[in-house]
Amino acid sequence: MTAANVSLNTVKDGGIRENNPSFAAYSEHGSMQGGDDRPPALLMSVGTGRPNTDNDGFAAAWPGPLGKSRLLQKWSEKIAVFKNVLIKFTEGEERHKTLRTLAKGEHRWYKRLNVDKGLHNLALDNWEKGMWSNPATGEKKIVNGGKTLSKMEAATKLYLERDTVVEFPGGFVEYQPPKIQLQQVAERLVRHRRLREATKADNPRRWETHMGQWLTGEFRPEDAKVVIPESNGLH
Repeated sequence: MTAANVSLNTVKDGGIRENNPSFAAYSEHGSMQGGDDRPPALLMSVGTGRPNTDNDGFAAAWPGPLGKSRLLQKWSEKIAVFKNVLIKFTEGEERHKTLRTLAKGEHRWYKRLNVDKGLHNLALDNWEKGMWSNPATGEKKIVNGGKTLSKMEAATKLYLERDTVVEFPGGFVEYQPPKIQLQQVAERLVRHRRLREATKADNPRRWETHMGQWLTGEFRPEDAKVVIPESNGLH
C-alpha cells in the first residue's frame, strides 16, 4: 500500500497493530504535506481476502440438550468473542471503511482490491505442498506451497474477472467491479506520470527519483539504450 510522495525506501510491517497500513500511509502523507488539505494522488489498498463474518461476535446456537448447558454457552460465547477480536486485529476492513469515509468513496484517490470469495477459510500460516503452474513458463510441478498458491491464484482470477458489483454485509456496495477499478488505477497512474513528465524541468531531481534513476544510489541516464551490434547485414 502506498500513497503518492511517500518514500518508497521505507518499508514498514504493521503486524497485528496495523495489519492494514493504508491509514498509516495516509497519515504519513498528511505529515509530509503539512495536513490533510492535499490528499494523495492515489492510495491503493490490496487486501489478503475478506473474512467470513457470518457469526462474527456471537456464539453459534448449540443444537439439542447441549444448547441448554450454561457452562457450554459461557465457553461458546468466550470462544466467539476471542475469534471476533482476532478477526478485527488481523483483517483490514475497518481501516478500509475509515479510508473510504475520508476519501468520500472510492471514485477519487482511494481504491481497494480485496478478494471476496475463496480465501476466507485460509489460515494465516497455510502453505500446503502441491501442484502449481508457473505463470512465466507454464511448467506444472509439485512445489512447497503449491496447493495454497493455486488456490489463491484461482480465487484472485475469479475476483478480477468479475464484472458485477457485490453488496457486502452492512449494506456496503462496491463502487465498481474489481476489473473496472483496476483499469481506473492504471489510467490514473499513466496520467500522473505524464503530468510529472510535462513539469520535470521544474524539479529535475524529483523527476529523476520518480523514474527510479536514484534507487541504486547511482545516477543513470534517463534514456539509457542497449546497442545491439549488427551481424551479417541482418537487422
